[in-house]
Amino acid sequence: MTAPAQFRNLDVVLRSSSNLSALVEYLDERVFVISDQEYEGQFILVLELAEQVQEAQLCTQQFLTIIDALPDAAMDVWRACTSRTFSYGFDGGADHPALDTTISADLLRRIARIDADIGITVYPFRQSQALHR
Repeated sequence: MTAPAQFRNLDVVLRSSSNLSALVEYLDERVFVISDQEYEGQFILVLELAEQVQEAQLCTQQFLTIIDALPDAAMDVWRACTSRTFSYGFDGGADHPALDTTISADLLRRIARIDADIGITVYPFRQSQALHR
């Protein structure tokens, strides 16, 4: 059984001292809300694209297109967040070849323009992953 390294997902993680429900309402069918909770005075919203995308660059483009189209009221909620993170998840894999992925300079500029950070999580290989492929 093979278990190559691969892109798993992109979550957009938002933290705010204010409720993020206005953003959730606007994004309704374009994203899947993984988590929307308040914890220790912080509102935390975790989003994924509603449509499954297999490439990090394409997933990033789609999220940025959605965010760039936010109406003013929703963009105000976005800007009021204390943190905005594009959190990339990758399966580390157990086989060759190594994973090589690129986020273009253009996309990095767009991410910076909306004042978001980039996070990267590499999930370790587990034997159970290979059994489900």
